[in-house]
Amino acid sequence: MTGISLSKTQIKNKWDILKADWSIWLKLKRRQTGTGWNNATQTIDMEAEWWKKAKKDIPGCAKFRKKPIQNEDLLREMFTNITNDEADHWNPLSDNPIIPNSQEQPFDLDSEYVDGENNAQGDPFDANQEGDEEVQEVTPSAVPNKKPRVAAVDRKKAKSSNALLMVEAILKISDCSISFTAKKKEGITIPEIMEHVKDCGAAYGSDEHDIATQLFVKKEHREIFMTVPTREIRLNWLRKRHFDKYGA
Repeated sequence: MTGISLSKTQIKNKWDILKADWSIWLKLKRRQTGTGWNNATQTIDMEAEWWKKAKKDIPGCAKFRKKPIQNEDLLREMFTNITNDEADHWNPLSDNPIIPNSQEQPFDLDSEYVDGENNAQGDPFDANQEGDEEVQEVTPSAVPNKKPRVAAVDRKKAKSSNALLMVEAILKISDCSISFTAKKKEGITIPEIMEHVKDCGAAYGSDEHDIATQLFVKKEHREIFMTVPTREIRLNWLRKRHFDKYGA
């Protein structure tokens, strides 16, 4: 769809890198407090000591000291529901592993065994619960004083669910790439640029507004105009272009 030919390995590597960067960015923004945000550069503006500690706690975050993450909106759509930044998920390896209410009884479908004790407390693998898959017999452990183990359920359903998640993720990437490519080709539209023209003080009927309607038919002129930093400079730029064409 984008005209770019990539192998499965290249796509996976790119996906993994973007996912890791997104996780780092979320942790950095959650860590940043107070007034340490630069609206101009969209970066975290904190002292060197703060960044020194952040680099130790969040490996790889140094890349975002002087520039923000790219395509933040697209990355949010891709990774929000599948990235664990420890904000609303329980990470047993974290310094403060507090289990949120939404995950009071976490379990891993990919683990080979589940403790019998958990099964007795209403484990989802309990054979007496309605609608559960078939569970093998409980076998006492050969080691003394060990609790019995329960064999894992058939994981075909879990694998099927993972496959569906992968398909949905790939479709999201495709949609995002199409949207990004179309937006990049189109750039800023004429209605959008004319709103900026009025905002800088070029009213309807003025020489500045008139020259803008002529210049901004071309994409390159629209892009140049958007690089001008302030409204006053934009208005002066339009006046000069009108003078260049019509004189005094």
